[in-house]
Amino acid sequence: MKYLDDFKVGQVYEFRTKPLSKQQIMEFAQEWDPQPLHLDEAHSVKIHGSLIASGLQTILVVFQPLMSEMMVGVANIGGIGFDSLRWVRPMRPDETLDIRVVIVSVTHSRSKPDRGVMKYTIEARNPAGEVIFTAETPVMIKRK
Repeated sequence: MKYLDDFKVGQVYEFRTKPLSKQQIMEFAQEWDPQPLHLDEAHSVKIHGSLIASGLQTILVVFQPLMSEMMVGVANIGGIGFDSLRWVRPMRPDETLDIRVVIVSVTHSRSKPDRGVMKYTIEARNPAGEVIFTAETPVMIKRK
């Protein structure tokens, strides 16, 4: 088990996502974000040059390796939210994304000494090296 005390400012974690097919993008959009730019390829090509994934789906794709590889085995009490979140460019079909997570702060709680908050930045880049997504996320974690 990893605790708040095991994380240090400046630590870096890197991951790669699995690509999404056009079908996966459209199926997700059908249920969660039924807008033409996610469902109608011809429409999306006119605006974005290709079909694009929903921002909601992009968040899930970006966070999947972080949750399954970094946060497994962490004494996580729960996420607190997003201090910032930006979709800089769209995620496109068949792209893998390179994810970089940097721990930016580790703060012990004054009122509850058994826990604290770790804040990290996350950046996702497409195969061309362009940033497509950024976020700053605090999470509450138990201390040893």
